[in-house]
Amino acid sequence: MARPRGGGRHMTRDGDDWKMFAPLRRGEPISPHAKLIAVLKAHAVGATAAGLADELLQAGSVLGARAAVAKRLGELLDELEQAARVERIPDGRYRAVKPRG
Repeated sequence: MARPRGGGRHMTRDGDDWKMFAPLRRGEPISPHAKLIAVLKAHAVGATAAGLADELLQAGSVLGARAAVAKRLGELLDELEQAARVERIPDGRYRAVKPRG
């Protein structure tokens, strides 16, 4: 999936994401978006960016300070919402969108 480069709102941060979401085990080449959706699917009632950051940090799936991870996860969730892969519910939590078909 091609993402626009430059100063746009949906600017990719591949370099920073590589550091934060670096595979910690062999055989774990998964994109930050895919990793986030996989974790979010386990939360039927949804989850916040901060809650997901805590979970991913405790599991050792991401590296960094909690605030930085939560901020980036919020940005990724916004991108996924624009792509209709997740939805934000009124209380601020996000949940994975089930594919149609």
